[in-house]
Amino acid sequence: MNLLFWNINRKPLSGEIKSLCDCYDVDVLILAENTMQDAELLPTLNKNNDRIFIAPFNPSKKISFYTRIHAFELVHDNDSWGSIRKLVHPLGIEILLIAVHIPSKLHTNEDEQAFISTRIANEIDKRELEQGHTRTIVIGDFNMNPFETGLVSADGFHGVMDKRIALKRSRTVFGEEKKLFYNPMWSRLGDDSEGCSGTYYYNSSNMINYFWNAFDQVLLRPSLLSCFTQHNLKIIDKIDEVSLIKNGKISNQFSDHLPLVVKLTISQLLGDR
Repeated sequence: MNLLFWNINRKPLSGEIKSLCDCYDVDVLILAENTMQDAELLPTLNKNNDRIFIAPFNPSKKISFYTRIHAFELVHDNDSWGSIRKLVHPLGIEILLIAVHIPSKLHTNEDEQAFISTRIANEIDKRELEQGHTRTIVIGDFNMNPFETGLVSADGFHGVMDKRIALKRSRTVFGEEKKLFYNPMWSRLGDDSEGCSGTYYYNSSNMINYFWNAFDQVLLRPSLLSCFTQHNLKIIDKIDEVSLIKNGKISNQFSDHLPLVVKLTISQLLGDR
């Protein structure tokens, strides 16, 4: 199962999105800041394809979904941060998919982002309990780096950089058990990472300036780690041999964010059900 996320910055990028979906055989396409109508995008996505995308019922103003997996059910929607969906892979395995677009620091601050992260984490816990499993993936534009409070706090996403730690599934904090997420985006920071140095470039005159940030991320519960490898997570910096990078930063010809694609080998979960 291949997932593609892209914050497209309100750009009409249907052709570029089509190329990415064909190149990576995308099953679920997730867009943030999308102003294109379904009637505009779907014919482009489905041109010359046997497996067609549909646009499922989608009340969210934050996230747009397009899917080739038709067993795709709305679980929860929140205009402040995103949406939760249940999808059933053709192999019969249910996955909880959470797509987020957390407000940026242009409109909020790090403390408020941490509070929003706590609300999302609580909602995820609630929905996992309802669905009876923790086969959960969170993907989207967090507008935070992997090391910021909302991502690492036990009351937030509780994302860790080490798969061995994540496989412990939880830890006890002040007498309360807190489930863990694995965050592979830690290894996508810096010029020694596989691919680009981040997903968002910003050069400010502030005293603290990271230049490259990994705002677009994917988090996985330990239940999904058997079907994930680092090589199956890619920050995309080229579409049809056209670079999305110009002069060492993201080209404004496209979005201000780079796309993210992740592959899950769902068949690996059959023994874990």
